[in-house]
Amino acid sequence: MGRKAKHHYIPKCYLKGFTDGGEYSSSFWCIPINNDTPFKTSPNDSCATRDYYSVEHIDSLIVENFYAEQIEPKISAAIRAIEEHKSLPTKQGMHNLILLLATLYLRVPSFRSTLEAPRKRTKEIIDSISEDVPISNRSEFEYSQTDLIMTELDLISTVQECLANKYYQLYIIEESDQNVITSDRPFLLSHPKAGKGFYFGLNTPNVEITVPITKRAVLLARNEPFHEGSYIASKEFIGLTNTKLILSANRFFYSNAEEIMLVDNDISVYKHKISTNKSMRPTVNASAD
Repeated sequence: MGRKAKHHYIPKCYLKGFTDGGEYSSSFWCIPINNDTPFKTSPNDSCATRDYYSVEHIDSLIVENFYAEQIEPKISAAIRAIEEHKSLPTKQGMHNLILLLATLYLRVPSFRSTLEAPRKRTKEIIDSISEDVPISNRSEFEYSQTDLIMTELDLISTVQECLANKYYQLYIIEESDQNVITSDRPFLLSHPKAGKGFYFGLNTPNVEITVPITKRAVLLARNEPFHEGSYIASKEFIGLTNTKLILSANRFFYSNAEEIMLVDNDISVYKHKISTNKSMRPTVNASAD
């Protein structure tokens, strides 16, 4: 057997919840946001990059195996509990659910790029200076993929602690012809004042977190108190969630159904058949209410 080189940054156990069959090999639509033609694929072949978690270690797959063996069973348990009970989990289940949220927030390529940006810029400055001025400690400004991965691992507990202090609502989709999609960046962080020059994070007042858990369930979280519990998702909520997911996707979004619900600028719901139109990136401003 060859070395395991294809590493998922979005867990397969999460992605399969957005297929019709609910298996790793079950199919769903993959829609590129660059207007390329949508195509059918499976969780086995989605949200994965070659050697994404390979590290400089005697066992180069130690981190990949850690996620597969230690993290993903807990994530799977959280998803199963929501599928079975259609409600927010109990205390232990909530711990697993928060682990899922932290995973979806930290492991995606866009977050790794955020971690790398200041290191990359510093290295560029040092390289530029060193052309004229000898720098004896230049090696201290070098970094590798291993360094970025170790930073990600260090942040798991911090992000979980932050998410544990929020208030949660779970929205269940009851109608069989209504589904929520997911993407290669499914942790949605939004703010009503978002715009050019406005920066916000997990603990910013009035921030809203939206995360699709399965094609039939969406989690909503806020820093400010609101009525926690489980609710029935309206068409407007589904359409807005789908629209925001498309707008925030890095490269792809995924749907079990060929027809998805979106909203226009007036937050009016409409259905779009993804196989008949390659141009799927909405122009609506989908910031949180």
